[in-house]
Amino acid sequence: MLPALTPYLLFMIVPLLLGFYYSFTDLNPLFPDTSFVGLQNYRDLPQDSDFLRSVRNTLVISVIVTLLTNVLGLGVALLLNHPGRLFYTLRTLFFVPQVLSAVIVSFIWSIILTQNGILNTVLRNAGLGELARPWLGLPGTALGSIMLVVTWQALGFCVVVYLATLQSIPADLFEAARIDGGNRWEQFRHITFPLLAPGMTITVVLTMISVFKLYDHVAVLTAGGPAGTTETLSFNIIKVGFTANQAGYSSAMAVVLFVVIGCISVALTSLLRRREVTY
Repeated sequence: MLPALTPYLLFMIVPLLLGFYYSFTDLNPLFPDTSFVGLQNYRDLPQDSDFLRSVRNTLVISVIVTLLTNVLGLGVALLLNHPGRLFYTLRTLFFVPQVLSAVIVSFIWSIILTQNGILNTVLRNAGLGELARPWLGLPGTALGSIMLVVTWQALGFCVVVYLATLQSIPADLFEAARIDGGNRWEQFRHITFPLLAPGMTITVVLTMISVFKLYDHVAVLTAGGPAGTTETLSFNIIKVGFTANQAGYSSAMAVVLFVVIGCISVALTSLLRRREVTY
């Protein structure tokens, strides 16, 4: 067991402990002298406007993307929950973005959403040129564009999980409901939706965690711009730690992110588990 635990200890536990320790220092990679500053880094966080803005952006993106991917994922799963080659092909197509690199996906969408990109070209050719704009360059549309891209890529995961959960529900339950005169809506409300709770727990928690760590999409699509309006907490951590060389301060941000993700994960799992039913 020890050889199997060694990589985990080296690449997970040790960096975690080091990051926690560095959060109490003024570590700067460019200078060898490091001083212990106690809780000063944590005291500075509430006064840091960039940090607060990145937290707000992260929360907004996480909530909206999690809601969209789960609602749309469930809808698509219900539509594709049928046998046939066409449905099997569509399932595969929906899952393809999930297996692609976030960098590749972001690069593709940057081609679509730039000032002279595919979307604006289509709008102009359709006589809707007044709607064309630099989607990634305006504060009012940049954050929404990132949420669109993240939702598009994460949707396939939710579709697959909901499909697997739907196919695990015994057909006898629906047959009994039909015999009792239950229509499709009543079957969905009283059978399908309650029994989707285990799959919903997985998709909600994992999607929320994934979006809280969002970095690649922001770095490729907007680099945090315009004027920092799309910076997420993970992006801000990297920027402060590797661009401003304030590794101690960025470690404090990382600890906050770790604690927030842990608390939200436990709370969501506990809340959603209460909805789970058995048959």
